Amino acid sequence: MLSKNIIAAIWGIILAEVLAYITSQLEGMTPDYKLVAIIGVVFALIAVNCINAITGKADPANKD
Repeated sequence: MLSKNIIAAIWGIILAEVLAYITSQLEGMTPDYKLVAIIGVVFALIAVNCINAITGKADPANKD
């Protein structure tokens, strides 16, 4: 579970930074890369943990 969160955080940072760069070039603005990285990590962790919770409860083999 920890490895999924670490990988999701890394990918969240990468994708958020790329998106921030592209949008800043289109709009002619300067992004705050620290804030973008934090928001990307938060959204990635929320997404991964929600998907794990949903699919974990949908598993018929799991009798918990």
